[in-house]
Amino acid sequence: MAGSGPLEAVAREAVAAARPVMPRALARFAALSDPRRLELLVAIHAAPGAPVKSLAAATGLAPNTTTQALAVLRACGLVDRVRDGRLSRWHLADDTAHELLHQLGAGHSPLHPEH
Repeated sequence: MAGSGPLEAVAREAVAAARPVMPRALARFAALSDPRRLELLVAIHAAPGAPVKSLAAATGLAPNTTTQALAVLRACGLVDRVRDGRLSRWHLADDTAHELLHQLGAGHSPLHPEH
């Protein structure tokens, strides 16, 4: 096709520039693709600082399943925990995921006011 040279070059350059960040992006997309993990993100968004027991009760997941799902979310940088004595309190750790939750309709709560 005539004229595709510059377009192909620009597209190739964009792909090459994106390759280094693709593994992290793919891990995040995979983490977000699981409904249980997405529910946990919504719960953490509404109740930042919630411990595993509260998150498990809110989502209907077993505590062990919740812990495993949070480990996946933490490994890809979507959430972080803060130790509070024997409890681990969970928080969103990624502004892009936070914005995505808003785009998906995750509203605010008294624990997470409008911003």
